[in-house]
Amino acid sequence: MLLASLIIIAVALTCTMFGTKERMLGFPCALFWALTGAQAYTLSTTPWGDIYYYLAFGSLLGMTIFTAFAAYGLREKRDTLADEEMEEESKEQGYYDEGKEKTSDPFAIEDTSKPSKRTRNLRKRAKQRRGEGD
Repeated sequence: MLLASLIIIAVALTCTMFGTKERMLGFPCALFWALTGAQAYTLSTTPWGDIYYYLAFGSLLGMTIFTAFAAYGLREKRDTLADEEMEEESKEQGYYDEGKEKTSDPFAIEDTSKPSKRTRNLRKRAKQRRGEGD
């Protein structure tokens, strides 16, 4: 009965982790798979001879490691520092169309709105490097 409940909890946690893509469930998954394997090993009587030994082997060496690596693989990846900066700027600036007039042509090459904060900072640094100053 204990083994069946451990298996149900471990499978439910694993399915929930992958279903919700929540990496924080990786540790409980690995923990319950290890407990399942340990309980199955205590019930085993013959090495490589009964189903409990195979269950222990699969749980301890298979699913425990798999769920630990899966939790690491489900993390949100950032490619570069520029991605983080762009995300911060988009939160500060709001939407792209906020500064434009409603009647302006969205496909126009010339943009009549003021440049973004990042563009202004880049131009300011370029002027400082050239020695023009403000």
